Amino acid sequence: MANDPSLTLAQVRAILRHSDLATTGHYLNARVEDLFHALQQYYNRPRIMLAFAPCYDPEDVKAVFGG
Repeated sequence: MANDPSLTLAQVRAILRHSDLATTGHYLNARVEDLFHALQQYYNRPRIMLAFAPCYDPEDVKAVFGG
């Protein structure tokens, strides 16, 4: 139940009659397939390109942040 995406953890806690949500958390298990899918999504998402305002000297930005 705790890993069912259609139920919230609070709902599972109420169904199992746990007084503390931390107790219900002990039943959560990460499946390898879910971890693999989450990692694929993370690495395939578009990256945000950082840009500094034009008033900053590029050499100063490089000195502070590397580059």
